[in-house]
Amino acid sequence: MAMKKLDIYISKSFIKSFFISLIAFVNIFVLSQLFKVFRYVGEGRLTPNEGVLYILCMLPKVIMNVTPLAVLLGALMFISKMASNLEIISLKTAGISFRRIIRFPLIIAFIISIFIFIVNGYLYPIGERMQRELRGDAISTLLPTEKRNGFIRDEHNNLYMFDYLNVPAGEAKGVQVVEMSDDFEKIDRVLFADKASFDKKTNRWVLKNVKISNIDSKTQENLKTYTSDEYDEEPEKFVTRLVDARILTNRELRHELVNLKNTGIDTRDGLSEIAGRYSFPFASFIIVFLGLSLGSRYVRNSSAINVIISVFLGYGYYIVQASFEAYGKNGYLNPFVCGWIPNIIFLLIGIYFVRKAEY
Repeated sequence: MAMKKLDIYISKSFIKSFFISLIAFVNIFVLSQLFKVFRYVGEGRLTPNEGVLYILCMLPKVIMNVTPLAVLLGALMFISKMASNLEIISLKTAGISFRRIIRFPLIIAFIISIFIFIVNGYLYPIGERMQRELRGDAISTLLPTEKRNGFIRDEHNNLYMFDYLNVPAGEAKGVQVVEMSDDFEKIDRVLFADKASFDKKTNRWVLKNVKISNIDSKTQENLKTYTSDEYDEEPEKFVTRLVDARILTNRELRHELVNLKNTGIDTRDGLSEIAGRYSFPFASFIIVFLGLSLGSRYVRNSSAINVIISVFLGYGYYIVQASFEAYGKNGYLNPFVCGWIPNIIFLLIGIYFVRKAEY
C-alpha cells in the first residue's frame, strides 16, 4: 500500500512538471508564429477566424517538436524537487532503489511517446495540409516531366525499363521490354531498343533499332521499328505525382512509397520522412532517462541549472538527429538506421547515468 501511494505521488508530480513545461514551450513557439499569422491577416490572406484555425492546425507540429524538451525539463524539475527535499536520499536509505523510484515516470514517458507517434503520423500531416490550404499555397500534384532509370509492369505482364523518359514528348532512350508468360513464371521475349516514341494516334509505343531475343527458340531478330497492341501504356503512367511527404499520413506515405518504388523514382526523401516518424516520437521516452538521473542529486539553486541542462541536452539530441537524418537523405546510410542511431546513443548515455544515480 505504501509503494502504491508513493507511485501515485511520484506519477502526479512528474505529470504536473511535464505539463507545466509543455505549456511553457508550446506558448513560446506559438507566440513566435503569431507575428506571421498577424501578417497574413493584415495582408488579407487569412480572415481572423482562419487565423485562429491556422494556429490550431499548427499545434500538432509544435507539440510534436517540443514534447522531448518538455519531458526532459519536467523530469529534471520533478526529480530535483524530490532531491532538494531529501526525498531521494530517504527512499534510498529505506532500501528503495533509484530504478524503482523512476519506474512510473518511465512508463508515463513511454505512453507520451506513443501519443506523439500518433500525432506525428496522423494529426501533423493533416494540420500541415490545412495550413497550406489556408495560406493558399498550391499543393503540388504535378507529374515529373522527365525520369531516369525507370521501370513499370503493365497489365499484360510486360516489364518496361528505360534509361531516360521525356513524358510530355513521349520519347524514351535505352528501352528494354521483357515479355513475360501469362502466369509470370518465365520470360518469352526480351526486346532492346535504342529509342522509343509514343504514337498518340494509335496509342502505342513504337520501338526503334530493335533487337528481339526469343528465349524459347533461342533466336534473335533485328528490326528498324517494332510495335505491339500490348504496348499501350501512356507515358504518364511511367511516373508518379510528386507530393510533399510531410502532408501525407503514415498510411498514405507508405502507399506513395510503394508507387514511387514501382516506377523507379528516388524514395530517399520519403523513406527519411517515415523513418523519422517511427523514431523521433520515442525521443521523449529515451531522453527522460537523462533528466531523471541528472536531477537526482541535490544541488543548491538547481532550477537555473536544470533549465540550462535541459536546453543543452535537448538541442544536443536535435543536432545529432538532424545530422543522421542528412546522412539518410544523402544515401550514406539506411534512413531507418539513421533515425534510430541518435535514440540508441542517448539511451545508452541515459542508462549509464541511471546506473550512476544508484550510488
